[in-house]
Amino acid sequence: MSCCESTLNCSAQSNASTEDCIIAYKIFDQCRKQICLTPCLLGPARCARNAASCNEILQEGDIIVPPSNAASVSIDDLCLCKILITKKKENAFRTGYWDVEIKFVFSYTITFRDSDCNFITCKRATSVYTMQATLFGSVGSDTAMATDLVNAEGLSTSSGPYVSVEGKAAALDAELRLTPKCSCDCGCGCDDSVVEVPTAVCVTIGLFAVIRLFRPVNMLVHSYGCCIPNDCTATESTESVCDFFNSLSFPSDMFCPPTLSELENACSGNCNCRN
Repeated sequence: MSCCESTLNCSAQSNASTEDCIIAYKIFDQCRKQICLTPCLLGPARCARNAASCNEILQEGDIIVPPSNAASVSIDDLCLCKILITKKKENAFRTGYWDVEIKFVFSYTITFRDSDCNFITCKRATSVYTMQATLFGSVGSDTAMATDLVNAEGLSTSSGPYVSVEGKAAALDAELRLTPKCSCDCGCGCDDSVVEVPTAVCVTIGLFAVIRLFRPVNMLVHSYGCCIPNDCTATESTESVCDFFNSLSFPSDMFCPPTLSELENACSGNCNCRN
């Protein structure tokens, strides 16, 4: 064999394709959500941490009341600081589907200015949004998994698929909530005695989110690049749960036990049946 032939053979060997069995996190279902979170969904801005200002003491979670001379407010340094998966349970009506509840916690700075655009003060604030999604996660068995890669104790008894959530937020707007108030002690007998004072801060936040249900599986794969999830199905429909329930077909089979012959016919085509 010549040197040239030897080189060609080595090159062909190195480019030979192989099949590998891998443990992968297979995505069973996923969706994306793009939503403009208005003040109606978020509520008023709340204090992100305990703070003291002049004679006012704010506890974490208290509604932030603007200074009386505030004429404008802005939102800065927005951060999607926490994503909490608060619920994961099997859907009561659709086999293999799971109801997931996710809580998004936002942290940001609100800055108050007077009518001359002079700085008054700033506060660290927070808002929370909770969303629900129903995705297919397949069905599993009550098996336990042991590995020293991700679990120090080596044993996981978690049932059902795992949930993955990614999110990106953008600050869109902030405004003062104004409330009419009497400016004197005369009982507000005339319209001139009523003024509007700022009582809260309303913010608008844009949210992009991707929710996935996945399970670890053994598989052979071919990659075709990045997969883009479809839109989330309409989980915020105006249809009530009773309307949805009433639209389902009545499960007559559930209330009609099969006869012996029906069981035998069903069993004849199932190799798992035993006498």
